[in-house]
Amino acid sequence: MSNSINPPVSNLSSALRNINLQDNNNNNNINFQQNSNNINNSGTSSNINILRQNAPGQVGNEMLLQRQTNGDQGFNEPLVQHDILPSQTNTQMNSNSNIDNSRLVNFFQNQPVSGYTLFSHKSAPNGFKVAIVLSELNLPYHTFFLDFNAGEHRSPEFISITPNARVPAIIDHGMDNLSIWESAEQAQINGWLFFQATGHAPMIGQALHFRYFHSEKLPSALERYTAEVRRVYAVIEMALAEKRESLIMELDIDNAASYSAGTTPLSQSRFFDYPIWLVCDRITIADLSFVPWNNVVDRIGINIKLEYPEVYKWTKHMMRRPAVIKALRCE
Repeated sequence: MSNSINPPVSNLSSALRNINLQDNNNNNNINFQQNSNNINNSGTSSNINILRQNAPGQVGNEMLLQRQTNGDQGFNEPLVQHDILPSQTNTQMNSNSNIDNSRLVNFFQNQPVSGYTLFSHKSAPNGFKVAIVLSELNLPYHTFFLDFNAGEHRSPEFISITPNARVPAIIDHGMDNLSIWESAEQAQINGWLFFQATGHAPMIGQALHFRYFHSEKLPSALERYTAEVRRVYAVIEMALAEKRESLIMELDIDNAASYSAGTTPLSQSRFFDYPIWLVCDRITIADLSFVPWNNVVDRIGINIKLEYPEVYKWTKHMMRRPAVIKALRCE
């Protein structure tokens, strides 16, 4: 559970809030602003603006509108109990086969005491975007270029920085080695929001487009985007499953030993269907941002109830909230 009282904020965040970049060609200013007033003391958004995600041909909106009258009936069905542990999800990301993590182990054992480390790849444009900003801010940083051939991006050390196992990622050594995904609550919320906006929504939108609206059938394109949607859900499933296990071990003390020993499945805990959220122990905009696309993902042949049980339970709790029902019914 993160501490919500005066959470630590990386100096990088402060610098980005104050920067004012000058465009010498047209004298227009680009202001980087961080609005920290949208989250009230309860951790929920006091002014949540849900923007339309327009996939090619506005696929997402069209598909969503078809289902808004009655909502997703599937989320009203009784739960099917699943014995699932974090180690059972996303085996590709957790596989240690053919991974040489010696460089990362050495790095984490000898981290700098100040400045920033940027994890990137020499062929990843997004990593260089971050490097450019760090350079413009005149902040001290070192780039750790991952070796994908050695599987470094799939190593436990790198996944501990970013569950998505993608570059770029940053560590702020001056703030006790904080990373984007492991720092203050607002940073975690921002991380999941970016993940939803750049990975979750676009991949589902593309899969819907190639399945229903593209002028010709392209099985390879549909396969590619459907597979990427499954990868995205595996990341979320992993995060939620880990929080589920942590919650059960913390609250179900009498049975904790048998859960640890594997003699009693987690599904037998009375907390197995207890609501869990992406950030801390309460719902935030990070969770709510996934609702509309989770509501249409079955249209590309993905049954989250069967394939991603924690994602299903998480979505079900959100879909039953009166405010969510009202919004999806266009009321």
